[in-house]
Amino acid sequence: MDQRVKFETPENVKISYQVAGPGTRFLAWFADNIFLTIFCIILLVAFIAVGVSTGEVFEDMFEQAGGNGGFVDGSQFSMVFMGIWLMIWSLGSFFYFGLSELVLHGQTIGKRMSKIRVVKADGFSLDPVSILIRTLFRVVDQLPPLWVVPVLSKSSQRFGDMVAGTVVVSDEPPEISSVRQILSSRQASESKFRITGAMLKRAQPSDFATIESILDRWAQLSIGEQAALTEKIVPVLAQRLQTEVPALPDHQQYLEDLLAAEYRRQSRSLG
Repeated sequence: MDQRVKFETPENVKISYQVAGPGTRFLAWFADNIFLTIFCIILLVAFIAVGVSTGEVFEDMFEQAGGNGGFVDGSQFSMVFMGIWLMIWSLGSFFYFGLSELVLHGQTIGKRMSKIRVVKADGFSLDPVSILIRTLFRVVDQLPPLWVVPVLSKSSQRFGDMVAGTVVVSDEPPEISSVRQILSSRQASESKFRITGAMLKRAQPSDFATIESILDRWAQLSIGEQAALTEKIVPVLAQRLQTEVPALPDHQQYLEDLLAAEYRRQSRSLG
């Protein structure tokens, strides 16, 4: 299956992504739930430890369940324990998926392992509101009867994706572009512009895809088209990375140095 989603970025650059299939998304979801379970167990142990040390949390719960300070029986204790677990699981799930996709720019640990990522379906950068919406809809999307929705959806979207205007795509390039081959070997000492790791963290994954798309067809563009494209994207990137806007003759160099720095960062991450 080679379904692709295409859109035009606010800088008028056309980007194409391969849609992540339901199978890949399930593997990412399964891995995430393993990490989430471990996270919730740690929270549960911490909650019990605090409750036992203070002697107040469980005492109040047992008095309410048993009545008049009486001891609770096994079924009542199980209900109290299950209620605590469901509370921790719900809060843990909300924070795990929401914060992960916010901090990791559309990825969770499971998504990163499966090499997929959440992006906006209209070409704009993924924003906190979209992440919040798709996270809240997990309550509905995790109902077994609705697991068929991504299978029937053209872009493998669940309800949360449809409402939030997002799509999950492959984070792995289908082939190594000529630009990547050239810039991957460029050393930091060869760059005119100094790009730090903190600057790269401020950029969005779609920014690098846009830059690569522009540089990959740079030779086919006229001088006027080159200037028109870079005058749109370079000031936006400079503002996002909190750097000075380079002069027009240095726009190509700025984009190359930025992309080369990202390739070096990816290479270090892979070890």
